[in-house]
Amino acid sequence: MMVNILLTLVLLQAPVSPEPQVPPVDRLAEVRFEELVEELDSEDWNDREAATWKLARTTADIPDVWIERHLEQSGLSLEQVMRLLRVMEIRLLHAPRGALGIQMPLNQIGRPGELLKIDARGVQVSAVIPGLPAEQVLQAGDVITHIDEKALGHREDLARIVQQHWPGDVLKLRVLRTRPGQEELDPEDREVDRLEVEITLGSTTDLRRSGGAQSVLDPALADRRQRLAELLQKHGAVPSSIPAPLFPEIESMSSEEDPMIRGILQQLDAARNGTYTKTLPELKKQWTRQLASIDDTLARQDLQPKERAQLEHRREQLQIILDSLEMRRF
Repeated sequence: MMVNILLTLVLLQAPVSPEPQVPPVDRLAEVRFEELVEELDSEDWNDREAATWKLARTTADIPDVWIERHLEQSGLSLEQVMRLLRVMEIRLLHAPRGALGIQMPLNQIGRPGELLKIDARGVQVSAVIPGLPAEQVLQAGDVITHIDEKALGHREDLARIVQQHWPGDVLKLRVLRTRPGQEELDPEDREVDRLEVEITLGSTTDLRRSGGAQSVLDPALADRRQRLAELLQKHGAVPSSIPAPLFPEIESMSSEEDPMIRGILQQLDAARNGTYTKTLPELKKQWTRQLASIDDTLARQDLQPKERAQLEHRREQLQIILDSLEMRRF
């Protein structure tokens, strides 16, 4: 009986595990986030559109979890809900993600220790891509064993971890590197340095533009698509007023032969779908400048009749597009 009493006392006096620490919140970013959410319900369509794009692009300061938690709150208008879902779609599927700027062996099985004769797993760097962050920190032959203390087994591990972060984020890497001058030695005779380095991530957009022989590895894309599908199923089974209607005159431009107008229509469509790098207000300013340039050219006296007719047609079509943007408020 005495043993049972003592055991009960010990259990009662055992220290309680501390609550998990919540990372500190950037209050300024939080206030700005709340302001942008309010702007999603502005009476001005341009303001709503601008706020949508700011939320979609402000990736590092405003984490996805803030948006997802906000969707759980009551009191949001239909417009705010649909635009927050649009923001998540852009972030999950279209926004540039973090990139190191390395190439990795296609068939690596995740045991560089077989090459270096050391007890380690990781991902070997077969090349660094010029102009991207890894060029300043890593070199061909390095073996990355950990990112932010997470062990790597194969190239998909590395891609998943890196692409959970945004361009500009800083990651800590643990790296194995053969000492200079020993590359020609047998693996068992080489001396290896264990390094800890930091690297500021670049962008998958820059990685794609680099023209490397390998495509950008994105093993988490299917997971992100599933995550978006769940959000849409939970919050988005309602009609949206986000894509403001086009003028009938614009709809009829689908067979337009003028290459400049065709390009503008493609930009307009991509901006409406959230897959273009500029917002509609930014494009409007760009197209207004182009319209002014056309007017300057038309003011010349030396234009040939055919060239003048082409420019007048281009100006007319561009003015219709600009007028449609000016009227897209409700």
